[in-house]
Amino acid sequence: METQRSLATRSTYRHLLLKGMAPDEAANLTAFMAGIPVGEAHWTLKQINQLLFLRQMRQTGRFGNGDSNQAN
Repeated sequence: METQRSLATRSTYRHLLLKGMAPDEAANLTAFMAGIPVGEAHWTLKQINQLLFLRQMRQTGRFGNGDSNQAN
């Protein structure tokens, strides 16, 4: 099931495309509007939604700093 945030990013992206933006421009503006730094990066809608998913996991405590450490 898709999250509310991914639905919002998809509709924002689609709206920008309908207004005449190129796909890369629409994706970067969607990323910016979602609080993702753009700079020299070129985002895709899939990457934006994946990053927002990981951010939400981190905020809800399901993903943390120690998750990448492996016990030996």
